[in-house]
Amino acid sequence: MKYILKPAAALFITALIVIAMLSLVYNSTLEPIERHKRQNREAAMKEVLPAASDYIEIPAEKSGSIAAVYEGVNNGVPVGYVVQLSPEGYGGRIDLIVGISLSEEKITGMRVLRHSETPGLGALAVKENFFRRFDGKELVPLGVVRTSPGEHEINAITSATITSRAITNAVNEAIGWYVAFVRQTGALSGLSNNRSSGNGSSGK
Repeated sequence: MKYILKPAAALFITALIVIAMLSLVYNSTLEPIERHKRQNREAAMKEVLPAASDYIEIPAEKSGSIAAVYEGVNNGVPVGYVVQLSPEGYGGRIDLIVGISLSEEKITGMRVLRHSETPGLGALAVKENFFRRFDGKELVPLGVVRTSPGEHEINAITSATITSRAITNAVNEAIGWYVAFVRQTGALSGLSNNRSSGNGSSGK
């Protein structure tokens, strides 16, 4: 029996050491990874809503693929909103943000933050040639077409219609949120002035 217990004990101790080391590595890299994600998101928010100097997460109702909503402010004055969404694409979850201007009531930009779409196909959603197609779109439901897009349509990425439709549907969710909670009810007016310190995200 002792010939079995000794190797088993040694194996158990080795396993504990390996687990402890893996846990240490995970914990030491978690914060830098999260910080990097936060920095990328803040940089992207500046791109989709450049009129704002700060972006403050607000307690907005979340439904569908909406993950978070940020109010963009400049010198304390709201200038628009950034909606973060996570729809399901062809290869998995797509994390993206959509900027909406408060004064013009138009889409000011869309950026994909993270994805697992097919390289050379759906992955082209991160390219300027695609995300610029949403710039300046009015706040009405957008359709997806393969050729010759109209005023309220988005030209799909070649051979990546599923990805294009997933992103466009997410943008439509952001539009629907704005229409329901800002344009029609004005329910979010002044929320940024009532926020508690430390729950926002600065774009500086």
